[in-house]
Amino acid sequence: YESMSTTVDNKEIKYRAFEYIPYVANPIDIDQQYMNIYVPEEYFNNGTINGYNTQTAPIFMPNAVGGYMPSQAMTPKVENGKPNSVLYALSRGYKASDGNFIGKAPAVIVDLQAATAYLHANDSTMPGNANRIITNGTSAGGAVSLLQGATGNNSDFQPYLQALGAATAATNVYAVSAYAPITNLDAADMAYEWSYKGITSFNKVTMGQGEL
Repeated sequence: YESMSTTVDNKEIKYRAFEYIPYVANPIDIDQQYMNIYVPEEYFNNGTINGYNTQTAPIFMPNAVGGYMPSQAMTPKVENGKPNSVLYALSRGYKASDGNFIGKAPAVIVDLQAATAYLHANDSTMPGNANRIITNGTSAGGAVSLLQGATGNNSDFQPYLQALGAATAATNVYAVSAYAPITNLDAADMAYEWSYKGITSFNKVTMGQGEL
């Protein structure tokens, strides 16, 4: 691991970064299918954060999926002067982990379930409580988080998990934190056309310049 620190809300946050951890025995793409795990330093010194300790801290499991496309595993960082969700979760005493997504449906759900199984299988040796995994995502990532929550321990996914060499463990999560999840893809185009009815011209917004 690597010891890291940064500042959130004028408070220094120290944590250990365990990165590029493979969570399946037979990855489809070793450069994509890995997990990053970040643990507050206090948990290695019998400390507590907001009442959580090494055994009770929830595990925050965000994804960076957008447009149902593959994404790189997230890392704690400050974006536009603000901590991203992973860094803010660490400041609140959560352990943070996330996986990545490869292939065609249902690969995105299978991959997340494999990462979840890894956390459950190693619960006794890792800080954090695998019975308190909270998924997180926005837009397509929010939809993925919802599906991850709805399909935990579903036997339909077992053949795919076995093919990947996933850990033989539970795949359920405790809660879902989904923002603007786009789930009704059958009607998405129709809703888009209805929303923009009568608009016949478009100029792309230039970020930071206020141009419409």
